[in-house]
Parts: sequence; C-alpha cells; structure tokens
Amino acid sequence: MQQKRNTLPSVLLAIISTLGILVATLITGILLASTIRIPAKIDSPTIRGEIFTNYAIISLAVSISIVLVLTFNASLQYLRKKASKPLLPLRRSTKFTLTAVWFASLIAGYFSSQDPRWYPALAAITVVSIWLPILLLISLARAGLPRSTKQRELGTFTLGVSISPLIIIALESVLIIIIALIVFILLGLQNPLPQQLPQMLERLSSASGGIEQLEMILLELMQEPLIAGGVFLALGVVAPMIEEIFKPMAIWFLLNRPLRDHEGYALGLISGGAFALLESAGMVIQMEPTDWLTAIVLRAATGVLHIGLSGLVGFGLVKGKNIRKPSRGVLFLLLAGALHGAWNSLALYSGLAAIPTINTPDLYTPNTGTIISIGLMVLIFAGVIVINIFINRYIRRNISVSLSPS
Repeated sequence: MQQKRNTLPSVLLAIISTLGILVATLITGILLASTIRIPAKIDSPTIRGEIFTNYAIISLAVSISIVLVLTFNASLQYLRKKASKPLLPLRRSTKFTLTAVWFASLIAGYFSSQDPRWYPALAAITVVSIWLPILLLISLARAGLPRSTKQRELGTFTLGVSISPLIIIALESVLIIIIALIVFILLGLQNPLPQQLPQMLERLSSASGGIEQLEMILLELMQEPLIAGGVFLALGVVAPMIEEIFKPMAIWFLLNRPLRDHEGYALGLISGGAFALLESAGMVIQMEPTDWLTAIVLRAATGVLHIGLSGLVGFGLVKGKNIRKPSRGVLFLLLAGALHGAWNSLALYSGLAAIPTINTPDLYTPNTGTIISIGLMVLIFAGVIVINIFINRYIRRNISVSLSPS
C-alpha cells in the first residue's frame, strides 16, 4: 500500500518563497527608483554612501531571490511527485576556485572602498564577499557526508532568511525591553541616575562629536553596575539563547519526520549560514565603506561561529531524537548558547576597554583584562572549529560502521 505523502510543508515553502521573491522585488524596485532619482551632486560622500547602501541591499535581495526561486521549483517538483536529485557537493577544485575568487574580491573591494566613484561596484563585491565564505564554510564542515534532499536544504535556507530572523528579532526586542524596564525601575529605587538619563539621551541623539562621543556616552552608562549587568544579560544570555533556539527552525519542523544524524548536522549548518548572511550583510552595509575590508574579514570569522554553533545544535537535536534522549539535544543547545554568549560578552568587554583611548591610538596599551578576553575569544573560536571536526568524524565513522557487512 502506497504511503500517503505529506504535501503541506511543500505548499508552505512554495508560499513563503513566493512571498520572499515578491518582497525582494518590491525592495529592489523602490531602492532602484530612489537611487536613479538621486540629484546630480554625486560628488558628495554622503550621497555616494547612500548609493553604496542602496545597491548593496539590491544585490543581496537579488542573490537571495535566486535561491528562493530554486526553493519554489523544488517544492513544485515534490507536489508534482517528480523525483529531484540532491544538490551536488562542491568539488575540491571548485572550493579552490571559490577561495581564489574570494581573495580576489577582497582585493577588488579594498581598492573600490577607497574611491567613492566605485561604490556601486563595491556593493556587488560586498555581497559576493559575504556569500563565498559562507558557502565554503558549510561545504568544509560537512565534507564527506551524504546530502539531504534538495527541498530540505533549500527550504532550510528559505526559512533561515525569512521566518526565523523575524521571530528572533521580535523575541529579542521584547525581552530586551523587559530587561531595560527592570533595570530602569531598580535604578530609580537605588540612585539618582535616571534623572541624568534625559541629558545623556539628548547628547546621544545629537551626537555632534561623532562616533567618539557615542562611545564615551556608552562607557559612561556602563559605569553603572545595574546597566552593565542588564547589557551583559541581554547580549550574553538572552540574545544568544534565542538565536540558537530559532536559527535552526527548519529542524524543529522536521523532528517528527525521519531524520538522520548527518541531515540534522547539515541543516543546522545551513541555518547558521542563512543567519550569518543576513547579519553580516546588515553590519557591513551600515559601516563606512572605508572600513570595508576589516568589516568583511571580521564578519567571515563571525560566520564560523554562527555556522558551527547551529551545526552543533542541529546535530544534537536530531541525535537526541534518534536515540530517544531529548535531554541530549537540550545539552547541545545549552552548550551552543553558552559559547555564543561567552563570545558576545568577551567582545563587548574588549570593545568597552578600548573606548577610553580610542582618540589616542598611539598611546593605547591593552590591559591584562583585554588581553585575557581576546585570548578567550580565540579559544572559543578554535573550540567551535574543533567541535565541528569531531562531529563530522563521528558521523562519518558511524556511517562507515552501518555500511560495513555484519
């Protein structure tokens, strides 16, 4: 007797991908129209920066739309009961070529970022420079492992750039507002700082002194233990746990269906890659084009964390379900959240420690706390890489044992 196929996920993916394509098309049209209407005073650095931002968003929207079209097509194939082949893994020669292209894009992007006339080209280079390391990191992490179905992999990416970030942003915003209200209430009960907040906020909104003044105001606020505790709670605990729970949303939907360990791991990697794509693009686009190269390299490093930790969560959830020990998945989730939170907290501490001497970089000497925090960040970074290497080897070893004759 033929088993009844569940077509609801494919229908939902087709709808989500269609809506995503429409939204991306709308954004592209609006930004393209506004960019074309920019006045002739094109030599203004502000205008050139606006052009860079608009074209970067357009390039990102177009690149994501291409994947959404593939998702829509895979969903239709499933609904039409047509068998689709898995996406082919990247060959070693292809990985080498993509790596060379990425380094070439870094060189081209650096020189383009130094001349405002090349900002439109820099926008396209930016998207390429963000996409390539994500593709390479996912491919390297799951090297030698079987592929899941085309629909599952493309669907995971689609959810990762559409539904998942919306839920993450909404939950983070609500919980951070709650933390801020609690801190404000406690401050009102313990000291007169709330009376000074209006003046600080006025200075913050004017920011006539530029980024240096913003940093000094932030440092001034962080001198209050309750405010510092609230910020570290939000960035070191709340935000990381929400992200690690909801980044691999596709896996939560698929847990009631047959999933193998390698699929959970691979889909987790893809989820992390989708999140890293949006976050990195958002960060780089908002920064000054003159800081482009530093931003791209740092975001590539951060992509290692997002992709690796999501792979850890995906593997843990599916492994725990397959061995009927859900607590195993919870432990993996808590580990990923703890590593992510520790990274955020250390990065925040290092940034704050550098603020007092930001106007005198020649006199800057890192203190012991800064050196230790940077060292711990390096350990976390290396630890995530090592954990993923062990997961890959564990899965490959189990596959080999299952295929060996008894």
